[in-house]
Amino acid sequence: MADAPPEQRPTTNAIDGLKRFLQVFTGPWTKRNLISWVILITSVLFVKGCIIDQYTIPTGSMEPTLRGDPRFFRGDRVLVNKWLYGPRIPFTTYRLSKWSAPERWDIVVFRAVDPEAAHPILIKRVVGLPGEHVQIRDGNIEVAGQVVTPPPPLDNILHYTDEFSLDVTERKRQFLALAHQNEPLPNLDRYRLEVHTLYNEMNRLHPEVQDKDIASLSVAEIEALCADVHPVALRTIDDLFAYVRPDMLYGVRDEPEYAVVPEDHYFMLGDNSAHSLDGRMYGWVPHHHLYGRTFAVWWPWPRRQDFTGFSYTWWGRGLLYGIPLVLILLELCLFTRDILRKKAKV
Repeated sequence: MADAPPEQRPTTNAIDGLKRFLQVFTGPWTKRNLISWVILITSVLFVKGCIIDQYTIPTGSMEPTLRGDPRFFRGDRVLVNKWLYGPRIPFTTYRLSKWSAPERWDIVVFRAVDPEAAHPILIKRVVGLPGEHVQIRDGNIEVAGQVVTPPPPLDNILHYTDEFSLDVTERKRQFLALAHQNEPLPNLDRYRLEVHTLYNEMNRLHPEVQDKDIASLSVAEIEALCADVHPVALRTIDDLFAYVRPDMLYGVRDEPEYAVVPEDHYFMLGDNSAHSLDGRMYGWVPHHHLYGRTFAVWWPWPRRQDFTGFSYTWWGRGLLYGIPLVLILLELCLFTRDILRKKAKV
């Protein structure tokens, strides 16, 4: 048989080299190995989608309880029990069965009510239960006119308000978002000094941020980009936000549609009340939007904490440590078996 044309040989060698490289990680490309990978991936997706998963805190709305920062060594990573409220079809809000409901002061992870929300997955604290008349007054939560006192040590942390302002980091992030677009804003008089300053700073920063994903910037990146931004421009962001921020209605106004939690819904608030976009703006959260209850912070290591005592039970430890141990032992058994089979053939 004639040799392949020389110009085809490099391509064939490159494909064979790529195949050998991939097989270092996947193992041999056989039907049996494919089935093993399908079982493994399905198991992981089932565990993450229906039993237990971890989430990153997207913002500072739950501080000081939870630290919001996308950086791995700064922001909190929490573990969430997804089995508690009933099994769901993974990665959807469709619940196959409702087994239990959250209790007041639980920290839960849920899908945002607004489909256009900047953060589709949120984490807040449950403060209002189905059917309750809930009001925020003098820093407290009142249910049916009676103050509901948080358990210790939350009673020294939680202070709810019907006012909202941007914190320092979020104010700078909003400025960078405007600089990213770098377009005139409606209802602003560009001839006013502060507006003129804002536009000048937006135009100056635009080349640096036009290709960046502003929502994913870390606190350190935001601080570095805004290090020399004129203070007047940042103060103007507060004035602008006062006009466009969502109205605080739920749990604030007395009308029943804003004060009475509907059946199978919950009222969620952030612990960092003055700087939290939460249920006061977007309203009641339906049960089928709940992903699960947060039971622990597992990272960073110095901030580890257990909210429910989950990690002190035998079955909790079994889930936390048993599942990874079983997977490791399974892989070791399969690896040992393959080695023994190869030796037997020799």
